[in-house]
Amino acid sequence: MNLFYRFAWFFLLSSPFTLGTSFAEETNQSSETPAPFDANESKSTPDPALAYVIPIKDQIGSPILDILRRGLKDAIREEATVVILDMDTPGGELGVTLEIMQEIIESLEKFEGKIITYVNPEAISAGAYIAIATSEIAFSPKSQIGAAEAVSGGGGNIDASMKRKINSYLKAKIRNYAGDYRYRSQVMSAMMDANESLVIEGEPLKAADGSMIKKAGELLTLTGREACQLYGEPPAPLLGFGVYENVEAILDERFGAGNYKVVNMEMNWAEETGLWLNGIAPIILSIGLVCIFVEFKTPGFGIFGVVGLLLLLIFFGSKYVAGLAGQEELLFFLLGACLILVEVFLVPGLLLPGLLGFVLMIGSIFWAMVDVWPTPDFKWEMEVFRPPLWEMIQSVGLALALGFIVVRFLPHTPLWQSLILKETVGGSDGPSNSSPQNASADQEKLLGKHGITVSELFPSGEVEIDGQRFDARSTLGKIPKGEKIEVVKSTEFDLIVRSLVS
Repeated sequence: MNLFYRFAWFFLLSSPFTLGTSFAEETNQSSETPAPFDANESKSTPDPALAYVIPIKDQIGSPILDILRRGLKDAIREEATVVILDMDTPGGELGVTLEIMQEIIESLEKFEGKIITYVNPEAISAGAYIAIATSEIAFSPKSQIGAAEAVSGGGGNIDASMKRKINSYLKAKIRNYAGDYRYRSQVMSAMMDANESLVIEGEPLKAADGSMIKKAGELLTLTGREACQLYGEPPAPLLGFGVYENVEAILDERFGAGNYKVVNMEMNWAEETGLWLNGIAPIILSIGLVCIFVEFKTPGFGIFGVVGLLLLLIFFGSKYVAGLAGQEELLFFLLGACLILVEVFLVPGLLLPGLLGFVLMIGSIFWAMVDVWPTPDFKWEMEVFRPPLWEMIQSVGLALALGFIVVRFLPHTPLWQSLILKETVGGSDGPSNSSPQNASADQEKLLGKHGITVSELFPSGEVEIDGQRFDARSTLGKIPKGEKIEVVKSTEFDLIVRSLVS
């Protein structure tokens, strides 16, 4: 999903706001034994449980959203038992954070297992929002969560009126995400609003030394043990279900040691690069299409074809890394490209292979943009197609603009003349000593010349003049193969001819 679409979701997403970062001192407060997972239920499962561990590390941004989406899709596809978000973040972009929260909530409707946040060791600001949206929250021994106030992109304060609007919107969203968890909404409000009071079961929260955890005018930040404290009747944890040394300790308690398989979704440098490229996919696609267009307008196979194919492969690769495209889209694209090559080089003028190839190529590109979740109840709704349609419009618009520049200006440059003009107009596959001026003179010499079509012109094809072959287009309609023609005009790309058969 591109940046524009992400920000158009709501006014907040178009504002230069992030979720601020602050830190709380670690206290040595002891807590009651937190409520564990229902271990007996899972231990009876005959097959080993499958756990997906997705890293939520460093600043929250688009790459985090992409790896989360890909991990959730893989977990659903493989019928995983549980997904654990291994979290250590100081905060990040508000817009991306809200998208991640929405992604988690929607995934819970498609995923039969639980999505658990493991705070290891920080879920500050944006991390706290994400944790609140998951099924359950666990903590490492030295963990902390909170300080979730919205701030400007530069880290400064925002206008008081705007802050009230933002807080009102975010609090309503948190209430929707908190579900049946008794204290989540109240605790989160105190984390994001310094003016929000926090009283649990009639009493303010206190640290082990008896001091107030949430003081007036301060944002709430909790240690892991404080977040797992039990309150009320029946007892319920403030936020988390327990403190664990690592992810394996959580899984050991739930499934028993050795009764589970862990899949770690780690990003390497190639994936990070691919996710970045996915953010500029419309630009990559546009330049690739323009290069392919230029290649089809020139004889042989040269640098434009290589660059065009490379950019299109990069486009599909970035979509694959982002969890949007699979191998099928690439195979259909290559099949379409092969059919177009058959049309151009083997059966020019037949039209059917070229038309079918074009449909396959455009269809596969659009398919690679569509976000399809691997669930049996997936519905093809307009909301599914809106993001890829916008991305396609961006790509086509940019391609048209670049194509205009190529057609209008580049043919008059020395580079263009050396790469294209001397071959297209001169009709020779070998090197040419013609300058741009001489090439133009060669064009003039062809005007009025007679020749014969060596392929059907419908409207484009090839003609032969004085023993040399040229790319050509008919002035009107179709000209059959083997028919006499006359050159009436010449362009940088091809000759314009008319039929001499009345």
